[in-house]
Amino acid sequence: MRIPINWLEEHVKLPSKLSELTNRLTYAGHMLDKIDKINENTVIDLELRGNRADCYSIMGIAKEVSALFKTPLKKVELLKIKSGQKVKDINITVKSAYLQRVMAIKITDVKIGKSPSWLKDRLMEYGITPINNLVDLTNYVMVETGQPMHAFDFDKIGSDLEIRTAEKNEKIVTFLGNEIVLDNDDLVWANKGSILSVAGAIGGKNHSISDDTKTILLETASYDQANIRRTVHKHNLLTDAGLRHEKDLDPNLVELGFCRFLYLLDKNGWGDIAEPALDFYPKPIHPWKVSLNYDYLKSFSGVDINKENLKVDLKWLNFITQEETAEKIDVLCPTYRTDVKLEEDLIEEIIRLYGYEKIPASVLSLEIPKNITPDYVNQEIELKNHIIHLGYDEVISSPFVIPDYQKLNFSLSEKASPVTIINRPSPEIEEMRMTLIPSLLGFVKKIINERGEEARIFEIGKIYFQKNDKYIEKRVLGISYWKKSKKGFRKFKGYLDSLIKLMRLADIKFKAIKIPQIYNSYNLILNNEIVGVGGQIDDIYFAEIYLDALLGKSEKQKVNLWQKYPPQIEDLTIKIPKQVEIGKVIQSIKSANKMISKVTFTDRYKDNYTFRIYYQHSDKTLSDKEVEEIRKVIVSAVKKQ
Repeated sequence: MRIPINWLEEHVKLPSKLSELTNRLTYAGHMLDKIDKINENTVIDLELRGNRADCYSIMGIAKEVSALFKTPLKKVELLKIKSGQKVKDINITVKSAYLQRVMAIKITDVKIGKSPSWLKDRLMEYGITPINNLVDLTNYVMVETGQPMHAFDFDKIGSDLEIRTAEKNEKIVTFLGNEIVLDNDDLVWANKGSILSVAGAIGGKNHSISDDTKTILLETASYDQANIRRTVHKHNLLTDAGLRHEKDLDPNLVELGFCRFLYLLDKNGWGDIAEPALDFYPKPIHPWKVSLNYDYLKSFSGVDINKENLKVDLKWLNFITQEETAEKIDVLCPTYRTDVKLEEDLIEEIIRLYGYEKIPASVLSLEIPKNITPDYVNQEIELKNHIIHLGYDEVISSPFVIPDYQKLNFSLSEKASPVTIINRPSPEIEEMRMTLIPSLLGFVKKIINERGEEARIFEIGKIYFQKNDKYIEKRVLGISYWKKSKKGFRKFKGYLDSLIKLMRLADIKFKAIKIPQIYNSYNLILNNEIVGVGGQIDDIYFAEIYLDALLGKSEKQKVNLWQKYPPQIEDLTIKIPKQVEIGKVIQSIKSANKMISKVTFTDRYKDNYTFRIYYQHSDKTLSDKEVEEIRKVIVSAVKKQ
């Protein structure tokens, strides 16, 4: 939230030093992100991390400053007018319970033009591009009070309006020129022929204010927070208005924003107000009671706060203290504090004003708990550290994907189906990922385009799918490798072998399989169970390993005494047909004789494969003749493959 300091100063007296203001706001939970200079004015940018709908405005932050520094707020000029159930010359019918409150009024003889410098400068300091004086004034009041509002061209909307949910596949073209296909849960303003706006989010192109506008309908409303949030994120309507409406605004804020707009409009002579105004408010919100137990406050906060100081702080926060006993006090919460519902919420407010930094540190008085870290966490940490030491970079990709990404879903059976996202972040992103591979391939191709030499990346994340009417998620390791020299398979196989050795899973076997569009594809098999899959697309090598299937499967660490007698080492080159798996050849060599202590693959030329074989006896050094006899057994075993 960007706060121009001179604008904030119109609502509350500020400390002489900017650092004193920003430090106190940061300690109170509104962390300073940065400080800018725009139009010779200082603008502070705050990170609003809490669920504080009331702080998305200049006046909201002014209330915080007032409470933190015990300084009164300055008076805000408003224009209050007569209100009733109807706007002059127009009927507005409410057909949805998602609308909590709406105020609207007709304004005639409007004067559209460029905004004066004070209005343009304020908006630019906040980050909004000026358009014209009427549109800019709606944005100005939204930033100042926190209440979004919208102005329609009265002559373009007709005499009968409805606030209702859209019919499925109804469309609206926004004032930005984008077409949106609506769902039957989206709240809209509409006339008999078309959609005027998506409620709480964005206006339509055909009913917006232009230079020729003479009469407007001003509306400002409060909507169901959850409904607006669904609509905003479903259609990617991340506007300033949508941002505020999804934060659970106070319906009583509607009147403040409405009257503030009318005051500024009237003061600048930009139109004539045609009374009365519509004020539809079927279920008014009143302050609610929260009880505070003093002993619980002390236990929860760790400090003994003076009761009188506590009541003073609550008063500055506009909380009204009521009945009090020795044990507790009842407090009325102001309606704009929609985040305070529980006793713990109230305690948080008290501690904020008391000062988190004043809470003393103390030694843990309880017994230090045993290590309760789940095994899968240790597994992931160990894997990450090892892969990073191999020279790999970790990436994190979104679990939300477009359907085309699922085409590489070769790791699951045909009975598995994707999980569809109902509240999708954008229209084209419809499903949860069923594999990490497409994302990894995308990262590798980007690295290839940017660097052009070598790419080594990995990701540990979850995949999601439906099977037999159940939702399933699996933890997987995705790893991918590319090298410009086009001789990357042996190196990638070495990385996989290193990981398998780290996880102490010597029994894992590589089994060749056939997958369309995937070269050299294979499954990783452990105890007749598929625990991973891999292959090659173009010159990019990849594998996906199912981590949950490997938990608890590691072999115990074996420790052998150092051998007294050195091994005999020789390289053996064998011609092997393409259809024979190299893994099976290595296994047959190892099994040929118990005096074969180690076998590694070292080189290949066409169909000729070279293996380095270690012959070792625990009680003596093997002679050349003994090695020759073992070699004959090896050749015989390999021929059977």
